[in-house]
Amino acid sequence: MKNVTKLGLLSAIVAILFSACSSEPKSVQYYEDPKNVKELEAKIKECDKNANSAENDTECANAYKARYSKSLQKPRESAMEFFKNQNTNDK
Repeated sequence: MKNVTKLGLLSAIVAILFSACSSEPKSVQYYEDPKNVKELEAKIKECDKNANSAENDTECANAYKARYSKSLQKPRESAMEFFKNQNTNDK
């Protein structure tokens, strides 16, 4: 009976240690936050080094999604300005 108790305690300790070591991946919202721009850039740079990182690493996928989301939020110039700029570039 003592061995069963010791084994149960040891199992619980090991489970706690492993769960404490693995942290939750950073979310898309975390990377979208303007305060975390440098961290987003660093993560993108790290993820670009590894093929298929978005498929294998949740944080990489979240960083790529945040970058894409932020690119859609950039203000666009009006159609009139766009065509005016096109006409001046064509000359």
